[in-house]
Amino acid sequence: MSLTGIKKSPLVALPFLKKRLRRITALGFRNLTVNEFNFTIYFTLHRNDKTVAFYTSESVENQRSPEWSYLEFPINVQCLQDFVIRVWIKTLNNCRLFLEYDVYLDDSLMPDEQKDDSYINNNSLWLEIFGYRFTDNPSKLKHQKSIQQMTISEKKSKRNLLVKSYNKSSILRMMNVIDAIRAQSRLSIQCLENLQQSVNENEDYFSKIKERETRQLHIENLREYLQCQITIYERQLNINQRRQKLINEKKNRLNQNLLQLVVQQKELNLRINNLNQSKYLLHDLIQLIIFRQKNLISNIYHHIYPITSDNNNEYSIGNIKLPPAEDKSYQPLTREREYEIGAGVGYCAHIVLIISYIIQLPLRFPIEYYGTSLIKIYDNNLQSSDFPLYPSYDINSFQYGLFLLNRNIGQIMHHCRVGGRHTDYRKTLENLKELMEQYFINSNNNPIQLYTLNQQSIETTTSNNNSNERISLSNRRTITVNSVTSSFTENNDLNSTEDDNHHNGLDLFPTSSTLSPRLTMQYSYQPQQQ
Repeated sequence: MSLTGIKKSPLVALPFLKKRLRRITALGFRNLTVNEFNFTIYFTLHRNDKTVAFYTSESVENQRSPEWSYLEFPINVQCLQDFVIRVWIKTLNNCRLFLEYDVYLDDSLMPDEQKDDSYINNNSLWLEIFGYRFTDNPSKLKHQKSIQQMTISEKKSKRNLLVKSYNKSSILRMMNVIDAIRAQSRLSIQCLENLQQSVNENEDYFSKIKERETRQLHIENLREYLQCQITIYERQLNINQRRQKLINEKKNRLNQNLLQLVVQQKELNLRINNLNQSKYLLHDLIQLIIFRQKNLISNIYHHIYPITSDNNNEYSIGNIKLPPAEDKSYQPLTREREYEIGAGVGYCAHIVLIISYIIQLPLRFPIEYYGTSLIKIYDNNLQSSDFPLYPSYDINSFQYGLFLLNRNIGQIMHHCRVGGRHTDYRKTLENLKELMEQYFINSNNNPIQLYTLNQQSIETTTSNNNSNERISLSNRRTITVNSVTSSFTENNDLNSTEDDNHHNGLDLFPTSSTLSPRLTMQYSYQPQQQ
C-alpha cells in the first residue's frame, strides 16, 4: 500500500550470486529533497507494508545524502530477499514518512561503474553488496512497467470477449443448491435450539460440575504452592545449616586464638616484668656511674686543682691567681707573670678537659693538651683555627683563646644546669668554682636512691613455670648492685681513684687523637635537680 507523496522503487541484486539481507554492508540515499533546514533522518526495515519494523537505524542530522555502515540485522531476518524500507524525517514539531522503497534483491540492480554519472536521480537508494554499490536500473524498470501494462490490457480485452449465459439445467442446479443451503440452515437452527434447551434443563448439574472443577483446580494450585513453599523452606534450612556450621567453625577458631592470646599475654607480662627489672637495674647503674663521676671530679678539685678566693674577691687555682678575661693586668706582662698566667690557664684547661672526658661531653672548641706550656684551643669556624692558651707575643690570640675556654666552661655549666641567664662567662675561675661546688660537690653529698623490687609481688604476677628464672634474675640484680656499691664506697680516696682510672683506661692527659674537633655528640644522662 503506497502513501501519497511517497516514491516506490524496486531494487534487484546480482544474477550470479545469492543475495540476502545479511550481504548488505552499507546503505545510503542520494539527493533527498527535504525542505526543512534542521531535521533528523533515519530508516526502518519491514517484511511488508503491514508489519512492524524489525530494524531501526541510527539518526543522522542535517544530511541530504546520508550513509549507514556496519549494519547488524537480527538473525531471523538475515535471509530475506525482499523487504520494505521506510525513510522518516523528524523535526522539532513532528515526525513524518518521507520515502518508501519496495526492495527485491533480484536482477534489477546494476553497479555504479556501469551507470552514467552525468545525471543522478533525486531520492535514489544505493546498496553496498559484495564490495560494490548498486542502484536502480532505469531500463529494466521501464521494461517491467511496459510488460505490466501489456498484461493488464490483454486481461481487459479477454474479459470483454466473454459472454455470460444461463440455461434451464444450470438454473435448476442453482435452485437445488439454494434449497439445500436453506434446509441446512434450518437444521442448524433446530440443533442450536435443542442444545440450548438441554443446557437450560441441566443448568444446576453444570453449575455443580463447574464448582467441583473449580474446587479441584484450586486444590491443585494450593498443592503446587505448598510444594513450592516446602522446597523453599528446605533450601533455606540447608543454607541456615551451612551458615551455622561456618559460625561454629569461626567460634572454635576464635576460642583457639583466645587461648593463644592468653598464653601470649602471660609471656608478654613476664617480659614486661623482666624489662622493668632491667630498667631499675639500669637506673641504679646510671646513678652509681654519676655518683662515681662526681666523686672523681670532686677529688680532683680538692686535691689537685683547688680553687680559692680571698677577701679582695680574687680567685686562684693551685695557689696561682688568674684574673678574669679582658682584664687590664694582661697588658703589659713580665716574664714571671707570663709564666704564672700560663700555668693558671693550663690548670683551667686541664680540669675542663678532664671534666668533659669523665662526663663524656665533647667540647665545642677542642683543646690540645700535652702536659706542656704549649696548650692550644681550636675554633673550626675560622680559617686560622688554633689559638694559644699561654701569653705570647700575640696577646690578642691569647685573649681569644681564653674567650673560647670560657665558652667551653659555659657549655659544661649549661649541660649540668648550673648558672643562669645573668651568668658572666668572662669570670673563668669563679664559674669553675660555682660549677664544682653546686654540681659535683653539693649534689655528691646526697645519698643514692636505688630502686628495690619486692620479690613476692614479682612472683605473684608471673606464672609458676618461670619462677626459678625470675628469682635468679632478681638475685643477679641484687648481687650486681651490692658489688657496685661496695666497690664505690671502699674506693673513695685519691689513690684508689687513680688505680681505678688506670684499670678503666681513663687518660688524665688525653691527646688530640682522642678528642677530635668533630667528635660526635653522645647521649649523657642527667638527673633532675631537686
